Order: sequence, then structure tokens, then C-alpha cells
Amino acid sequence: MFGDAELVDPNMHNNKLATYHSWFAIAFSRNERMPINVPRYLHLDLSKHVMRNIGRFRLRAHTLKVKAAAWLEDGSCVCDQCPGKDEHVQNEVHALLICQDHRVCELRKHFSFLFTPFFEDFLAAQPFLLQQVNNQLVQDFLSQQNNRLFLFLSELMDLFVAGRDQSAADQPNNLAEGHPPL
Repeated sequence: MFGDAELVDPNMHNNKLATYHSWFAIAFSRNERMPINVPRYLHLDLSKHVMRNIGRFRLRAHTLKVKAAAWLEDGSCVCDQCPGKDEHVQNEVHALLICQDHRVCELRKHFSFLFTPFFEDFLAAQPFLLQQVNNQLVQDFLSQQNNRLFLFLSELMDLFVAGRDQSAADQPNNLAEGHPPL
């Protein structure tokens, strides 16, 4: 189904399909009556805001620099939240695990129980990783069976969109009501 996306590393290329396939894709079910597995968060009683944030994160419909760079004048993908001189691409994995912004670190500390089973290097004193991790580990982390993961993802998205103009993204579209695009 994903074709060439399987061969592309989302850490090296800004490819939406490769990102989804590597980090978020759910395998097809072997059950003939229900061949498609629906993401678990869609079965939970979450607020619309949380559902929207998770959907934006999974589908790369967010304002992280890796996505927004195509629309910005300077086109920079470098994280504008991290202190220091290191230049990291602000993508989903960076936001989840590597960004050293104090607000993001505090959020990771609050949800530390989500990280410790997957990342030995994760400590409360240093709630970020210093190096990239492999795609399978990212997918395993995002597939864990803890419902609080979705609250963490939503709060993380809120931190990265704070202070940015979200008026266009927050507007309803007519497609949900069955109206044709304007």
C-alpha cells in the first residue's frame, strides 16, 4: 500500500507518506470481517480538541517547522523552541523526544511513565534524548496501550502551536457538512 514510502527515512526526507508509514501506520487485520484496524484513540471518549490534535500530529497537519517550512519565507526547519546552538529539525520525533524547551521537558516529566519503558536514557533530570532513535522504537512508543499517551500528544501539540496564528486551522470546513469546497 505504501510502495516507495517504505524505503524513505522520515528523519532524512520531508515526506508525509514516509512519515506516516514509519511512525503511525497500523497493520491491516487478518480478520476478513474487519480488514482495517482503526487507530485506538478513535474508540476513546476524548474531547474534540484532543482528537483534533492527535489527528493533526499523526497526519502531519500541524505547524511544526518541518511542515510549515514549505509555507514560510525563510523555509527553515530548525527548531525555534530549543535553547542553545544545536540545530535540530523540528519534526514529530524531535517534539516527542529531543526538544529541550523547558515547557516540553516539564510536560515529559509529568508523563514520564510513558517514556521509561521505551527509553533507558530518559531521566527526570534530563527529560530529553540527545540522539535520534530508530523508527521502530518511535512506532512502538506511539502504539503503546496507555490512554494517557493521547493526552500527552495533545498537550504537546498545544505547546508547539502556542503563539502561532491558528485561525485558519481552527475554522470548520464545509466538507464535514457535505458541502462542496468553496
